[in-house]
Amino acid sequence: MQQPTVERSIWIDAPRERVWQAVTDTEQLAQWFLPPTLGAQMKRDEDGTTFVLMGDMAIPVAVLEAADPPRQAISRTLPDRLLATTYRLAEENGGTRVTVSMTGFELLPDDARQDRVLPSGLGWEKALANLKAHVAGAELPFPEGYVAALFGYRRKAKETIAVERSIWIAAPRERVWRAVTDPALIEQWFSPGTSWTLSAPKIGGRLFVRNVETGAEMYTQVIELLDPPTRLATRTVPEGTEPTHLSTYTLAEEKGGTRLTFTYTIQELEPDGEQWAFMEQSAFGFGMMLENVRALVEGASLPYPGGF
Repeated sequence: MQQPTVERSIWIDAPRERVWQAVTDTEQLAQWFLPPTLGAQMKRDEDGTTFVLMGDMAIPVAVLEAADPPRQAISRTLPDRLLATTYRLAEENGGTRVTVSMTGFELLPDDARQDRVLPSGLGWEKALANLKAHVAGAELPFPEGYVAALFGYRRKAKETIAVERSIWIAAPRERVWRAVTDPALIEQWFSPGTSWTLSAPKIGGRLFVRNVETGAEMYTQVIELLDPPTRLATRTVPEGTEPTHLSTYTLAEEKGGTRLTFTYTIQELEPDGEQWAFMEQSAFGFGMMLENVRALVEGASLPYPGGF
């Protein structure tokens, strides 16, 4: 059975060494790969882990597995290392042919696999166009970003837009379920030091933070779907004219542990550029969130102890 693969290619009017530098040097990589609206930088440590730097946070997004300068580089997305991205650079017609291949989609949950392939292909088309412009010193054709399509894919439907992240946890599904439904545990991985309250573990139940001064509910979410231990969906109670946000946790048994998938869906009411920028940030933020959940369940130190 043929495994799904995303592959895109572009010719760049520049020497291969120059293109190699743009693809592998993290300072340059940030200039064409990340949307300027993020205000983020990138760095790579001695172990090959690539981080996105946003404020005080260093978010691991990929690890460099192999490099053959200036011909080929292979990296895997974090935290699960499921998807592999291969850059191949070949001299062609006085310039450089860059071919990017993304594999590993067969390792994703069944219901996510096809949804991931198309956005990844479109994302790489934009990424390579940005790379070409960067090398030429031209304005980026896609400054609004496409990172969410590659690290936390976006699904777009009529009047809604969603970003989704997934992580494998070495623990039984029931234990992971407790981590995402018990207010005392939610506090530990989501917002340490902030006490959450659940009015009732049933559809219509309200999960919220209580204002210490007024006693009023804050950040209230209402349970819309509850199917232990496989699925939970909560919707925010909007303030004023704000759109509602739907958060869905899906838990599936996988390889002796649990695959936890988080989908965040919002109404598409904002201008397109602002909306994409928000979802780009969400792709990183929810990846961090799931890493905290995994650490808590597995008894490890939280990678992001300040929460979100």
